[in-house]
Amino acid sequence: MGFLTGKTAIITGAGFATLSDGRCGSIGYGIATAYAKEGANLVITGRNVAKLEKAKEDLEKQYGIKVLIFSADISAGADNVAVAADVVAKTVAEFGGIDVLINNAGISHIGLLQDMSIDDWNHIVATNLTSVFSTCKCTIPTMVSRHSGKIINISSVWGNVGASCEVAYSATKGAVIAFTKALAKELGPSGIRVNCVAPGCIDTDMLVNLTQDD
Repeated sequence: MGFLTGKTAIITGAGFATLSDGRCGSIGYGIATAYAKEGANLVITGRNVAKLEKAKEDLEKQYGIKVLIFSADISAGADNVAVAADVVAKTVAEFGGIDVLINNAGISHIGLLQDMSIDDWNHIVATNLTSVFSTCKCTIPTMVSRHSGKIINISSVWGNVGASCEVAYSATKGAVIAFTKALAKELGPSGIRVNCVAPGCIDTDMLVNLTQDD
């Protein structure tokens, strides 16, 4: 039994992913594995059904927990909140509540800002920022009613210092940091903690095309 036994965590962008040498290939799946090791039941989301099903199979078999999966494109504009609401409703119905929400889903866009289309801009904003709004909006009422809960938003070091040729990505990740600081003040009196993690360069499938020097 781990210290999270009996707890429930929602993790976005947590489909199965490995690198060519067999190591974990995504932050989301790594988080899911860490929580599973400590006994938490999981709700994981992503766009790739096969990767979600693989994660569910492996985590349930190895750690004896229960995993719900939701395949959805969280960048889908106005449907963003509807998708999040469905995930939250089914999680509460299955497990009785939500103890942890981890907003990990995100995409990158590498290139000059002058060459970026408005569609590309809107897509990365919807995926990296609006999705955080949607999942928090739909999860907060269940946490407030229990006066308990933790929200962890995954940003990036580029949200603090910015990165050339990743202006849109840096902007969304910087916004996630500001979002977190403000929401922490808003929810603190209700007993809910809101924190943000801003990783540096992590060896995942998102950076698989970079060299060791990069």
